[in-house]
Amino acid sequence: MNPKWNLSGFGLLAGAQFALVVLAMLLLWGLEISLPASTLDNFSAIALGTVFACIIFFIFWLVYRLGGSFARALLADLNRITALFHGLSWWQFAMLAALAGIGEELLFRGFLQVWLNQYCSITIAIIFTSVIFGLLHYLSHAYFISVTLMSVVFGVGYYLSGSLLMVMVWHGVYDFIALLAIMKFPHWVGIASASKS
Repeated sequence: MNPKWNLSGFGLLAGAQFALVVLAMLLLWGLEISLPASTLDNFSAIALGTVFACIIFFIFWLVYRLGGSFARALLADLNRITALFHGLSWWQFAMLAALAGIGEELLFRGFLQVWLNQYCSITIAIIFTSVIFGLLHYLSHAYFISVTLMSVVFGVGYYLSGSLLMVMVWHGVYDFIALLAIMKFPHWVGIASASKS
């Protein structure tokens, strides 16, 4: 793939994630939504987010390695999306993962979950937010289920800790590890070659 296309593809992906940050901030400001107080200091939030990201990646790695129709469907989805990231550098992966962690968590956990919880129980708020999150990431039924469940875990983690920083780090670090795995070390998850697109 030519470097000019990679840079413009990266720009589109990064721009879309940055737009989520702006949208979430406008919604939080416009609807005067106050975020809950965190029970974690910044160091603990970053450390826990990083550890939880590694645990989630390990769980998915086990699913991929154990095989079965669910794992095959997820691996097929990963193979389909590799073209979006082909040729990007490590720093571009890090930037995209950080923007996704910040933008998506600010929008879905910081805004939508908190806003919905003003009108319904936290359980309903987490489930509804997670279903919307899953639908917006839809690639297949298996991918929808995986992303929705991951979103539920993020939502519960945010509710219990009040730490948006923790779930941002959790999401961003997981995305970074997953991007590295599927693009630079595809054999880790059972993808034959990241260059197939």
